[in-house]
Amino acid sequence: MKLVIETESSLLKIREVLEAVDVFLKENATHPQLHDDLALVLAEVCSNIARHAYGHDHGKITLHLSLVGDGVECLVRDHGVEFNPLAQDDMPPDPDALCEGGYGWFLIKELTRDLQYSRKMSENILGFFVPGTPLAPVADGAITTELPPV
Repeated sequence: MKLVIETESSLLKIREVLEAVDVFLKENATHPQLHDDLALVLAEVCSNIARHAYGHDHGKITLHLSLVGDGVECLVRDHGVEFNPLAQDDMPPDPDALCEGGYGWFLIKELTRDLQYSRKMSENILGFFVPGTPLAPVADGAITTELPPV
């Protein structure tokens, strides 16, 4: 299953995107932990694009999500300022050195696998995989239980 969303780079629109992604995951019976991890990663990635890549301007963010195995493969595209997250330190920030925030890329790197970045023409392309454990859908909503023989 795939989901493609194109949105404006505003924080309000990002909230709508996260709600649409949650509906997509629920419709496909994925594990609740995957919902939480993916929501956190997408919120960080998209809010960084809105705040830093576009700044005070508005631009487009495009997300391509695919259910693959036990997780979600993601591709996020924007035309904002170039930023390579792979060049960031893998260590968590010192909590004494920060007033608020600064943990975003550390959390993204901790919750994703196969994080990749490229800049083609004027486009930032960020790819990653968020692992999870999908739940097997139950046919017709029936619950089946095997009881041990008496």
